[in-house]
Amino acid sequence: MVKMSAGEKKKKLILDTCKKLFYRNGYENTTYEDICKAADIPPGTITYHFGSKRELAAIIDTEYERENKTYIEKMCGDRYSKTELMVIENYHMWKRIYEDENIRRFLLDLSADKLPNASSIEAIRYFYRCVMEDQGIDIDDKELALIVSTQVGMSDGILNAMEHSEFDYTYEESAEFGIRFFMRQLGMDDGTIKKYIERGKEIFDTLPIDNRYYVDFAYDDKYVPKLDA
Repeated sequence: MVKMSAGEKKKKLILDTCKKLFYRNGYENTTYEDICKAADIPPGTITYHFGSKRELAAIIDTEYERENKTYIEKMCGDRYSKTELMVIENYHMWKRIYEDENIRRFLLDLSADKLPNASSIEAIRYFYRCVMEDQGIDIDDKELALIVSTQVGMSDGILNAMEHSEFDYTYEESAEFGIRFFMRQLGMDDGTIKKYIERGKEIFDTLPIDNRYYVDFAYDDKYVPKLDA
């Protein structure tokens, strides 16, 4: 086992503390004083190791984006295609946002702060490339960069519509809009998209999802149910 240096241990302590505080209290409602008190560290330690509270939130957000995909992949293994997994992951993500007020508040705080960072953008780019590979779609990096940036704005738009629109949206409506948007950006036709949406929802409804995996952004594998072989 590789031993962590004192600096690495301190950074992990700060990050783990922020995960709990941001999950329980929200990003906006968590102060530097709250973090220092909970982690029992002197003022200035956060900026020394991370630069800002904003940078910490960006790291946590990027990990959350990846874990949304990782959770479904751990559960499903290689049962489904990468495109099917993307559809399932979207249903999973939006249903959890609807059900978990803490995660919804955290994401709304980040949206209000215009937080998207390079790591988060790269995570979304990876999701696109998975489907592109699965579908045999070739898009150059310059165009893909625009598509990915547009995807970030679209997701924030759905999130804010959920919270502030005059209309009530179900998680299915939010997920399906996001899936159609994602696939249309890749040039997939509506007939094919509809089939993937229907198939993905059918699969998703059978999965034993356990949202405790996301509590405090802890990602504990004991909450990843194993599907029967």
